[in-house]
Amino acid sequence: MLPEILKVAEEYGLTFNPRYHGKKETLCKCTFCEADNRPGKGHKFYLSLNTQDQVYKCWYCGVSGGVIDFEAKLSGLPYNEVREKYFGKRKKPVHPAESLNARQLRLIGWAEYKRKGRHDFKKNRESVLRDWKSYEHEELVKHFALFMVIAHIENQADRQNELLQYVIRSCHETQIYLLFNRLLAEYVKDEEERSGWAKEGTNIGRAAWKVSLSTYDFGMDKVVYNVVFLYHMLVMEETQTPKKGTHKKESIMNDKLSFAN
Repeated sequence: MLPEILKVAEEYGLTFNPRYHGKKETLCKCTFCEADNRPGKGHKFYLSLNTQDQVYKCWYCGVSGGVIDFEAKLSGLPYNEVREKYFGKRKKPVHPAESLNARQLRLIGWAEYKRKGRHDFKKNRESVLRDWKSYEHEELVKHFALFMVIAHIENQADRQNELLQYVIRSCHETQIYLLFNRLLAEYVKDEEERSGWAKEGTNIGRAAWKVSLSTYDFGMDKVVYNVVFLYHMLVMEETQTPKKGTHKKESIMNDKLSFAN
């Protein structure tokens, strides 16, 4: 039996709107984006809990899902570990592609394929998983690059906060588990100890920073455009150039840094 989403929220100390506590739609402060905790937002409660269907949604950042996903996000534990807490371990191991939900499959173009024929989908699970890992890597790199640009903005608190809220919402939209938490975890590491995707994102972020700095234009659209443009320029050159190890990737990014200057 599914746990009750209200009890999960109470267990993790969420702040409720007393007028709606315990009702079919229970409202509380969103612990994911914290947009309703900013100055002047004390009366806002963006996170909605449906106590009948055991689902949740934030009407500000858009994060949503079921009660198992809700507890996984609050606790920081893997989804499967939370699921096992209530239902026990599966008897047969599940292929990672089968664990992708409909929204994740839609993002990589496999949702309709699975809906039309599960047998054919099963035969193509390795391709599905490969596409998801490729998508995940791209989003990790681009979001870390955006985060790096935002972290270096000085004397523009409003602009910095606007960009940060954009990244938080965008992280939720990717459907990648705990993406924003992964960005934070990599950011506090020494650069040489970061994961490969974070190192790529660091270099792209530096290039995008220099482009924005040259015009002093840190508008959200411009920063996002710079990161996406530089990422795809790097990918295009990598696919057209024989791979010769990590130093080749660094050389390509150095060219982009020169271009940014």
